[in-house]
Amino acid sequence: MAGKRITVGRASVDLGPQLEAAIDRLVRDIAGDVVEIVEELSDGLAENARKEWYNNVRERTGASGRGNDYRLEVRGDKVHGIVYNDAKQRQKTRETRGMFFREVGDVNYAYYVHRPGPFSTQLQSLNDAEYRQLMSYWKANGTLPDGYVARSMTDALGRKRPVGVSKSVANPERFDGKNLWKLLVLDPSKKAIKEALPDLDKAMQESAKRFSRGT
Repeated sequence: MAGKRITVGRASVDLGPQLEAAIDRLVRDIAGDVVEIVEELSDGLAENARKEWYNNVRERTGASGRGNDYRLEVRGDKVHGIVYNDAKQRQKTRETRGMFFREVGDVNYAYYVHRPGPFSTQLQSLNDAEYRQLMSYWKANGTLPDGYVARSMTDALGRKRPVGVSKSVANPERFDGKNLWKLLVLDPSKKAIKEALPDLDKAMQESAKRFSRGT
């Protein structure tokens, strides 16, 4: 079984369904208690990450939150519980010269998601009074004041003037900027593994006894 991957739960599999089911039964017959503990631990971490993801960041597509999952891998005589995120995003990079971009492939971006930092800002549309004040500033100075961003500097008639202006304001959801994967998966996994060790050790001893008896 070394090198083969057996998946338990919601994740996709490398093995065909019949072979996967046969290996699954074999592993559970030999080390069912061990598999159950590892599976429960892994599933719990993935489920908690899905549940808490959008309590920390704003939801856009929902892909990174849904992407939290787990699988069990059998490598020789070891069962590994692996929590992962399969949300992908096409990444582009700027060429060294010029403004050209090239695609470099799909990236599992959820591992790099951070909560908003303490100095996080967001763009906010202007009301009529703010827009009139801005245009007066523009006519007098020929530029936008600090903290304002225009979608375009040319209007539909080709005239040079700011269009679609927004102002930068403090993000009301600003926080500590921590990495979400570390916060919701890596750090909790240390505590979860420590708490599961006594039960896991007992289950491994029972499995070893069953294996030695050939039952």
